[in-house]
Amino acid sequence: MKVIKRELIKEDVKELKRLQKTVKHHRLVPRIQMLILLKKNPKITLKEVASLLNYGYKTVKTWWKNYKEGGLEKLLEWEVKGYKGRLTETQLEKLEEEVNKGEFKTQKEIADWIEREFGIRYTQQGISRLLKKLKVKKKVARSENVNKQEEKSKEFKEKVLKKIVKENKDKEIFFLTNQGSD
Repeated sequence: MKVIKRELIKEDVKELKRLQKTVKHHRLVPRIQMLILLKKNPKITLKEVASLLNYGYKTVKTWWKNYKEGGLEKLLEWEVKGYKGRLTETQLEKLEEEVNKGEFKTQKEIADWIEREFGIRYTQQGISRLLKKLKVKKKVARSENVNKQEEKSKEFKEKVLKKIVKENKDKEIFFLTNQGSD
């Protein structure tokens, strides 16, 4: 086994423990724990550290290499960018324009349009996630009371509302409609 030069670890254990509690991303904590283990245990190997932290030897070896090359700054770099998606920014903009025109009735129509336009096929789940990412919400018809009686409603509007308006013609009147719905 290659001897680890623990003297390269400039920070003391207390400082590392404080840093461990304040680190921005929880996935960086094991990297700091690696330094603590190496600093506290003069005879521990990187393989043993990897086993204790439940990480692969190559991963821990890479962390140690990064620390040796650039200290804590390099060890604690977090450059995970995530999946960008299948459509380019330009394609997403064009899709958004089309969706905002309001001509699509279903997600399937949108998926079919994307396939025709860009040659990219989406599953139902994929198109749903894409629309969520674009903050496109499904348009839903407003519900109407199933017990609504058209005649009584019409009668109310013609008699009662007209009477209220007539009696209060010199005042401002406000009517609330569709209370409770968005």
